[in-house]
Amino acid sequence: MDFVPGNRTWRFPDIDRGQVKQLAERVEVPELIASIMLRRGLDEPDEARRFIRDDLRHIPDPRGLTDIERACHRIIKAMHQSEEITVYGDYDVDGVTSTSLLWLFFKEALDHELDVYIPHRLTEGYGLNIGAIDRLAARGTRVLITVDNGSAAVEEVAHARRLGMDVIIIDHHQVSDPEPEAFAHLNPHRPGCDYDGKQLAAVGVTFMLIIELRRQMREAGMFKGRPVPRPDLYLDMVALGTVADVVPLTGANRPLVRYGLDVLRRRTRTGLQALIAQCNLTPDAVNSTDIAFKLGPRINAAGRIDDASWGFQLLTGDDYKAASHLAAVVEKHNEERQIIEKKIAAQATQRVEADPGIADAPAVVLSDPQWHPGVIGIVASRIVERFKRPAILLGHDGDTLKGSARSVPGLNIKAALDDCGEHLMRHGGHAAAAGLALHKSALPAFIDAFNQAVARQLGGAAVEDSVDVDAVVELDDLRIADVEALALLEPFGQCNPSPILAARGVTVHDHTLLRNNHLKMQVYTADGPCDAMAWRMGEQVLPLIQGPVDLLFAAGFNVWRGRRRLTLTVKDVRRARI
Repeated sequence: MDFVPGNRTWRFPDIDRGQVKQLAERVEVPELIASIMLRRGLDEPDEARRFIRDDLRHIPDPRGLTDIERACHRIIKAMHQSEEITVYGDYDVDGVTSTSLLWLFFKEALDHELDVYIPHRLTEGYGLNIGAIDRLAARGTRVLITVDNGSAAVEEVAHARRLGMDVIIIDHHQVSDPEPEAFAHLNPHRPGCDYDGKQLAAVGVTFMLIIELRRQMREAGMFKGRPVPRPDLYLDMVALGTVADVVPLTGANRPLVRYGLDVLRRRTRTGLQALIAQCNLTPDAVNSTDIAFKLGPRINAAGRIDDASWGFQLLTGDDYKAASHLAAVVEKHNEERQIIEKKIAAQATQRVEADPGIADAPAVVLSDPQWHPGVIGIVASRIVERFKRPAILLGHDGDTLKGSARSVPGLNIKAALDDCGEHLMRHGGHAAAAGLALHKSALPAFIDAFNQAVARQLGGAAVEDSVDVDAVVELDDLRIADVEALALLEPFGQCNPSPILAARGVTVHDHTLLRNNHLKMQVYTADGPCDAMAWRMGEQVLPLIQGPVDLLFAAGFNVWRGRRRLTLTVKDVRRARI
């Protein structure tokens, strides 16, 4: 299953050139941008204009979110009566940024520090737990706000209520049936909630709460003698959590992330400033890709390997020396995470390839008592990418197996787990990813049931190893200005990936095989030579480049020591086809 150049199916756009020219003229964009828009279904000029000029006026009114006014009333009442409010977070980036966003809003707007509790991944697991609720009740919590969790915590919410707490859930995961009986439940996926923000991450839902909180607090005169807070200045947290949680960067998420990146570049918080420096990024050029592959993984690593409170302290601190120390701590955790991940991935891959029963099954389900529970979700994604089938990896906690599930296109993995509920102790998540726990004695029956559920959904069809080509270009005609124009389509991420371009009959003029099987090739564009980088595929590509090749690539800029260079990131290579 190693990379084989040209082994994937390249799916080229079937777009009328006249339509491209017409859309380009009406929207006033280059033809390359119009071509990509058409490929992605943006064929109406008004829709295309809004896509590239979307702003915060287009986010849905927070008051359309079920229970939001009730939640705000309760929080304001708690403030007036000096009741203890605790934010109960989650250990991933979405949970940490949601927690940080609420804490920062109250600290900066009202000089009030909310109590914060983030469960430990290894000792407590995901979401609300009875032990934590008991401890919070003992220290006086009267209002418990869960962020990025709670929508399936029926028993835990009931327990909190019995202890005298009002629970406010802020979440975006699938809702259990029956729902938890919370005081207020803010989740666009609740049955009966028609809010036009179904794709929001938890941090997006939290942002809607602070918009409405600000409105109600202003009406209540709570900002007298102090500046009225600007919610848009918290959009850096929203961008960070939204991109890192891999939710679709369409709909409301698009302007939230776009403006959040602007805030991140212009008004970098102390902790983010230290983390950006740790990643060797240029502060005023940070983009969604940097969040997805550099900033987000480091914050995530703290919760995966040790304690997510490191990430919370980093995002909310205002002392640069302390923040630099915290950035170094999460960097160390990230390095440790990479080592563990590589080891588990090698073990899992070897087991799939060595066992025909696993290799030929509709899904990959593996367990091992030595596997680190904080890393197996990432490895499950690697297994999906390698074997093109859904994967579940499980670690051991005594007689209980706990793990993560990752899906493939066309499969709702949460629904597949629902079909196997009789074998599970608990589960929850999304169509693309989920978590689960089961007794180890139930594993054989669960594997059979899960494979059957996957086969029913996919209908026996294999997942095609293919890639969609956004546009075909003549490399000799490609200019720096064309690549700069791609920024109109940003931010890139889930459901709006960085455009993939194809160029036919390309001549490689020079090449260098670097360490770790990276290949740097020199090709020519209209503005001169540029590097085409084939990461981790050098030895496989080398035999092809003695003659003309077809290149599949993403075009962008590499900034090093203040110098910007056009660089092509190679996705696939094949011998040139007539």
